[in-house]
Amino acid sequence: MNTEKLRLDQAPPLSIPTAFFLVAPASAAVAGLLLLVEGGRLLASGWVPGTIALVHLGTLGFLGSVMIGALLQLVPVLAGSPVPRVGLARLVLPLLLVGVGLLVGGLLGAGQPFAPALVQGARLALLLAFTLFLAPVGLALVRSRSERDTSWGMRLAVLCLSLAVAAGLLMADGHGGGTFPGPRGTWIQAHLGLGLLGWVGALLSAVFWQVVPMFYLTRPVPPPARLAVLALLAPGALLPPLALALGASPLLSTLLAGPGVVAAWLLNPALLARAISTRTRKRPDPSLRAWQAGLAIAPLAALVALASALSADPRWPVLLVWLVVWGHAGLIAHGMLTRILPFLVWFHRWSGQVGRVRVPSMRSLLPDRLAQAGLLAHLLSAVVGALAIGSGLSPLARLAGLLMVATAGLLLAELLVVLRPRQASALG
Repeated sequence: MNTEKLRLDQAPPLSIPTAFFLVAPASAAVAGLLLLVEGGRLLASGWVPGTIALVHLGTLGFLGSVMIGALLQLVPVLAGSPVPRVGLARLVLPLLLVGVGLLVGGLLGAGQPFAPALVQGARLALLLAFTLFLAPVGLALVRSRSERDTSWGMRLAVLCLSLAVAAGLLMADGHGGGTFPGPRGTWIQAHLGLGLLGWVGALLSAVFWQVVPMFYLTRPVPPPARLAVLALLAPGALLPPLALALGASPLLSTLLAGPGVVAAWLLNPALLARAISTRTRKRPDPSLRAWQAGLAIAPLAALVALASALSADPRWPVLLVWLVVWGHAGLIAHGMLTRILPFLVWFHRWSGQVGRVRVPSMRSLLPDRLAQAGLLAHLLSAVVGALAIGSGLSPLARLAGLLMVATAGLLLAELLVVLRPRQASALG
């Protein structure tokens, strides 16, 4: 593995990203239990408070925790700029957990006297969590002298996350039984665009370009193609909310998002699928299969985004969020955890002992069968959930919830197996 261009010496302690990664299975389990109990009611419309709770368990709890942990690791390593006061992340995590928990409780209790207080508590906790995260990470990216495409992608992602969080905090009153700062549909559209295209789309793209060639021995995506992705993603994520703020119609905002949709869910997946086809190592790899499945789902998300813009059926936006958060990005995040965490554990625990004692190989830290089982359960849950949204059948929705719980349990087992302590002298 070629790591000579990476600043691994500037990475944070292993415990910091790992703590965030462990939140992901817990969030997926709660989301699955919610879907198991409530059934198809949560998949019929994005206006249902329980659906909004389910979405935030996916975006803040599952994807958010993985992406925050990854950024804390990747900014110093890829951008060459240490995150100042990185120990603040130990405050970010409990605040994030409290914020998500209160938000979910407030949304599920919508209409009850206690709901507004829970939502306001969530608002404060999430404001503190993201301030303590975004301020040092943003400062590190501003200080970075790196002009690599990956660094610019991370900068765009952090900017979009900041705007998405600001919009979400302003919308909290409306979800707590109060009023929205403007038309509800307009604000939700801007919030989702910034989150799905800007934060998720830009960060995944930036990480793809560095991680795929490094871990899977593929050819890199050509620099002109990476610049094209960024040139489409930036306006596609930033112009729609700006247009909405200036009073433009939702239709115009949707059209402005088109370049971002093309970049995140068509162009970049095609570039990466082509890069993966060039890999020199042909040995089957569960995490690579997760990449391929996630990349295959991305074009479906683009088609659903188009259908969502053209149709008034409330299920289209729900399907779009499901495909992006749990299907496309969720599968890739799960797959990457099965490669990045073994690499981080091997690097922190064993790299300094090479040549002195017998150390394990990176691949031996996580059995392929366990990773295969977790990723298969994840893929099945994504497919069954999409079918449940399309059909409206509550038993399918509950089956998707059950599969999500199974995925969460298997993902937790994968992480704990990698993290278990081992004695170097007993390993080959």
